[in-house]
Amino acid sequence: MHLIGRYALVGVTHFLCTGLALKVLSYILPCFLTCYYGCAAKFLMCAIVAQLTFGFTKKKFLSDKIQPDNRAVLITGCDSGFGLQLAKRLDKGGYHVFASCLNPNGPGADDLKKSCSKRLQIVEMDVTKDDSVKEAVNYVKDNLGTSELWAIVNNAGIQKGFITELTSIQDFKDTMEVNAFGPVRVTKGFLPLLRQSRGRVINIASLAGRISLPACAPYTMSKFACVAFSESLRYDLDVWGVRVISIEPEFFQTDMTKVENLRQRVDDTFASIDDDVREDYGKKFIEDFRARVNLMSASSKVYKVLNALELAISLEHPSLVYRPCRNCIVAVLYRIFEYSPKVMQLLMVKFYFYITGFPKPKEADNNL
Repeated sequence: MHLIGRYALVGVTHFLCTGLALKVLSYILPCFLTCYYGCAAKFLMCAIVAQLTFGFTKKKFLSDKIQPDNRAVLITGCDSGFGLQLAKRLDKGGYHVFASCLNPNGPGADDLKKSCSKRLQIVEMDVTKDDSVKEAVNYVKDNLGTSELWAIVNNAGIQKGFITELTSIQDFKDTMEVNAFGPVRVTKGFLPLLRQSRGRVINIASLAGRISLPACAPYTMSKFACVAFSESLRYDLDVWGVRVISIEPEFFQTDMTKVENLRQRVDDTFASIDDDVREDYGKKFIEDFRARVNLMSASSKVYKVLNALELAISLEHPSLVYRPCRNCIVAVLYRIFEYSPKVMQLLMVKFYFYITGFPKPKEADNNL
């Protein structure tokens, strides 16, 4: 804490001295240089304001939508959550939906069969297995009929593991296999069809793909990888006219974010901790961590994610990145955190942990 305090003091002092130096230079430098400096500042401010307000202009003048007739969309992870609800919405909107489910006989698949039209087809697919993806590709090819594959939505995802030292390597591997390698595997399988239609790849990443979440290393790693995949793939596919769109929501209510499910995953993760590590962290830490695992409450406004997904699929001129948030205040706070210096991010997290009473390992202070 002493080192962080000193770092912050030096950083603030440096910022103030920089401002003072620029002010002094504005009096010393020749007029043409100060004029240039002022023009650059105005241009930067104009660029920031334009970026912040472009969404309103885009909504007004670039809101034309494609027709869903004879356009097919494949969605992974339709057993529950965003995938299940998106499949219903797109089917209602007239799209030919291929709803990929890990369990084609599970409650999610049954719900889709009962509530959707005959256009919707259930596809069994495990995104972690090459053969399963190949079979799904062949199924889609054989059942497209007069439709063309317009978009794939890489939605399937899991969350395993928490604090790095208390998380098994297998949890890291499982999370990366689904959240990072899954989109790669599915995209590669369906790209020939998407190149023919000049369609879209839509990857559902997360806010955690831009901002590192504390006590959630495996999930954060996987979502950073997913965002990076979208950014790189966009360059690869531009020449083919295929658009790559990244959906990066904050925390919304799904099965993954239910408190009871989070606590069960905490129990599963901490069950295999080595005895010496468990002793260092202490029983109280583990109990308090489990009780406070839902510190970042999830929003019930799931429709905001579904709206973003629908726009990504249906707009003629979609944005390349969508970041659904529950409200503008939360969106601004996340942006401030994202663009803050790393040391400031650390201080913010420390402050958040302090005011929320986040537990501290038993032996942490003894190592200072």
